[in-house]
Amino acid sequence: MAERLSTRDLTVCFGATEAVRGVDLEIPAAAVTAIIGPSGSGKSALLRALNRMHDGTRGARVTGEVYLGDREIHDPGFNPVLLRTLVGMVFQQPVPFPTMSIRQNVLFAPRRHGMVRRRDWSALTEEVLRRAALWKEVRNRLDTPAALLSAGQRQRLCIARALAVRPEVLLMDEPTASLDPGATQQIEELIYELKTDVTIVLVTHNMQQAARVSDRTIFLDRGAVVECGATETLFTNPSRSRTEAYITGRFR
Repeated sequence: MAERLSTRDLTVCFGATEAVRGVDLEIPAAAVTAIIGPSGSGKSALLRALNRMHDGTRGARVTGEVYLGDREIHDPGFNPVLLRTLVGMVFQQPVPFPTMSIRQNVLFAPRRHGMVRRRDWSALTEEVLRRAALWKEVRNRLDTPAALLSAGQRQRLCIARALAVRPEVLLMDEPTASLDPGATQQIEELIYELKTDVTIVLVTHNMQQAARVSDRTIFLDRGAVVECGATETLFTNPSRSRTEAYITGRFR
């Protein structure tokens, strides 16, 4: 079941560098929210703070609050391992476990967490590969190494692997940046289909992609939110001059 995310005065620092500062956001459930902004604006730092991926990073410090529904994710009773099953992540580079088969990739987390009975493994594998629009392409070679898949297939496998633990939120950090146009279109169509029951937060450098697939857009610059709102409104009638300059390519 999709869940909303929200932040209160969220700040992320790496040493003396403030990558994200004082961010207050409401990210609705069962929708696609895009985060856009220039390189170095803090997009990935913000995204990774939403499921505590900065924990253990040397020099990283996160302050403020992040809520998954009504639960603050930094609460001492909120196990970060459990959090990352609820808030999954897909990275820019497709990174399936290369020495494992397609099937083993899908089942890795559910088996590790004891989330599904052995007799249900086959059904789960088929279900999530279908949801990731990959089943028809790999159903006859589930036991072949994931490394043999194309880049686009590997990315969809990573999405299937994330879906296998039934996440409420899926964070996607430029998931199509390394893909060709055909594979990019497949991932975009998949994002559109998944949002009915998974909240998606998408970092993208591609404004056309944000306009195509997202319901809401956040424009981030120098670690701060400049503007956020409905995608169509933000792209056609932005309220801030900096937003308009960025969208029209006049940003300095």
